[in-house]
Amino acid sequence: MSTARIQIQRSTKRLGELLIEAGVVTSEQLESALEEQKHTGKRLAQIFIDRGLLAKGEAGRWLAHQQGYEYVNLTSEPIDLRIARLLPEPFVRRLMALPIREEGREILVAMADPSDILAIDEVSQATGLRVSPIFTTEADLEWAFGQLFNVGTKVSKAAALADPVELPDPNTNGENPDPNGSSVVVLGSEESPPIIQMVDSILQGAITDRATDIHLEPHVQEARVRYRIDGMLYDKAVVPRLLYSAVVIRIKILASLDIAEHNKPQDGRISMKLKDREYDVRVGITSTAFGERVVMRLLDRTKVLVGLEKLGVPADQQKIIDAIIRKPHGMILVTGPTGNGKTTTLYSCLQRVNEPTKNIITIEDPVEYYLDGISQIPVRPRSGVTFATGLRSILRQDPDVVMVGEIRDVETAKIAVNAALTGHLVFSTLHTNDSAGSVVRLVDMGIEPYFISSSLLATVGQRLMRSLCPKCKKPYKVDASLARELGLKDESKTTLYRPVGCEQCERTGYKGRFAVMEILRMNDRIRELVLDHKPATAIREAAIESGMVSLQDASKVSRGVARRNVALELPPLN
Repeated sequence: MSTARIQIQRSTKRLGELLIEAGVVTSEQLESALEEQKHTGKRLAQIFIDRGLLAKGEAGRWLAHQQGYEYVNLTSEPIDLRIARLLPEPFVRRLMALPIREEGREILVAMADPSDILAIDEVSQATGLRVSPIFTTEADLEWAFGQLFNVGTKVSKAAALADPVELPDPNTNGENPDPNGSSVVVLGSEESPPIIQMVDSILQGAITDRATDIHLEPHVQEARVRYRIDGMLYDKAVVPRLLYSAVVIRIKILASLDIAEHNKPQDGRISMKLKDREYDVRVGITSTAFGERVVMRLLDRTKVLVGLEKLGVPADQQKIIDAIIRKPHGMILVTGPTGNGKTTTLYSCLQRVNEPTKNIITIEDPVEYYLDGISQIPVRPRSGVTFATGLRSILRQDPDVVMVGEIRDVETAKIAVNAALTGHLVFSTLHTNDSAGSVVRLVDMGIEPYFISSSLLATVGQRLMRSLCPKCKKPYKVDASLARELGLKDESKTTLYRPVGCEQCERTGYKGRFAVMEILRMNDRIRELVLDHKPATAIREAAIESGMVSLQDASKVSRGVARRNVALELPPLN
């Protein structure tokens, strides 16, 4: 085993001390980062990167210097694919060690911990070559794994191994061995049959790529696998038509669905585990002309909830929301289309009012994240637990704060309004295009205007917009016409950026999303308009006159993304 790449001198100082000595960070910045590290468990270098104090490559070089090794940036270093694929994916992921090229009878191995002698021995024994370790970051390794073992390659490999003759007959009746759906599927086994490997690869690839949804779409010759990442769909793999029915059967078994039913829509749920993190997957299956279409939504159950500031909400709007949610009673609605973060916003609000002195209960379909100190009830229609029946039950539990996942029908709306009128603080969501439309929607559902004017505190219209990749964004010169369109008073003092694309963002130019909001607060003028049955346009105009920032204007402010694929400077979300 060679150690030719190991430097003679290894620093005895901590990373923070080295950065302070070099003038990269201040003592105050280090103390603040260490405090965040205590609460989040993040690596110190990652905190500095997230705060914009260190570039990723710069952080890697400092870590390497501290540990006494050379540093390799895998996003820019050429990797010999033949050498990199000498070892299977589970092996290199377990050791966090990746061979990147051969030098004589040695292989250069990029490692997150190049001092791990046992890992070096395992790589040497598996390859039959001497190992020369070199330092790289975990983020670099994860990026390289995603490139080398992407879902398309793994699905194609599993498809080549599968034998259609031996696949289960989709018309054969069968029962799920776990009818309660309580088992947890563990991903990542390389000894499973090809079809199981194919489904595991699709699910694991979605987690690695930060996808929120997985689409399996059957066509004449094949089925497409697409991921929704940052709100956009991207093609990731192709499943041969002969194997697609077996893939769907495997998903049905995992989701406790009827494998013999092919015509009626079915909904289910999968619990799975990858790298000590648990995920919930909501499964929806419907029949199409070429087979059953599958859509799966991924929810990280162990994900740490983020506050409003991490969602990209400006400080002035945070103050408005804080003032509203501190009211003792009334109703607050978050509106917008599906998948625009309404539930995440409500969770952030619940976290802010979550105190030992308050009894907080929610009714949700499904429970997306588990909140400490809050009682959460899932909707179970088969057991008779709907939003309406669940909400009635909650109101007999002496709650101070109630969250209703969604107001879908008149009955739920009336109960929620009555709860707000009788001393409860009620949070909920409503599917309308903007905040003013929610008021009219309640009237259309049969709620009397005087009940709305008395119970409603505010409605929040929300959208999610993509953030530019911080690594590859490029400055953009503003011309006069664009400045007028964006409402910029002095374009010479505003720096605009446009998307470019790099390895970090999968060549899309975007990475992560943030929320833009318009907050309509009820006041005497708006209450009069509601009582007079005025249209949403009149209510909206009155709200803007009262100081509401519209969604259109919110998308143009200095923290938001403008139209025409042009974006203003925005710190990335973690």
